[in-house]
Amino acid sequence: MLNYSVKDDIAVIELDDGKANVFAKAVSEQICGYLSQAESEAKATIIQATGDKFSAGYDLSVMNGSEADKNAMVIAGFTMLRQLYAHPQPVVAACNGHALGLGAFTLLASDTRLGAEGEYKIGLPETAGGMPFTYLLLAVLQAELNPSFMTPAALQSQMCNPKSAIKAGFLDMLVPAEALHAGAQQAAQQLMQLPTKQYGLNKRELRQDTLKKMDASLKAMISAGSLG
Repeated sequence: MLNYSVKDDIAVIELDDGKANVFAKAVSEQICGYLSQAESEAKATIIQATGDKFSAGYDLSVMNGSEADKNAMVIAGFTMLRQLYAHPQPVVAACNGHALGLGAFTLLASDTRLGAEGEYKIGLPETAGGMPFTYLLLAVLQAELNPSFMTPAALQSQMCNPKSAIKAGFLDMLVPAEALHAGAQQAAQQLMQLPTKQYGLNKRELRQDTLKKMDASLKAMISAGSLG
């Protein structure tokens, strides 16, 4: 379901479930473990995926199952998102296709976001699916999403194509699909030339207000054992 490798001081975490690359509880927990490994094994981290989808978000079979299983999966995903957003190394996301829900938030939580040229959708289906954003996700949206897209993309669940995803803030640039992974490697190589320690310190300083909001929301959810 996940691949992890380190080469030339770059860690690559690759979603690979052969389908929609969904974030089941075990997947989110594994990503957290790999991010921790990358801190000691690498100088930059890439998040990418196999197939024609980046990620469709949470596993819908679990979302439609028991409340306990759903809550556990969502909290694991939020924990992963928080760790990704605070990761002290440069994080490059390589989006190869559809990125929905937590998949889109994973892009927002990355530092540099490359997208493949093509026809696919990036967006937030929470309102359309009857799901709350929660304060944790709202904190990320307020920090990273272009304010002019807050109503159409977040509130109204309108999907972005790759070009409009750049305007919204989900992506920074587009590259030919066949050059996506090479482009992510190049971006990571450039970013890792920055002083590693200072990069991590400055990231935490720049994001401290958002991280405090995420921590408070996550603490409340874990304490309650629910999303309420």
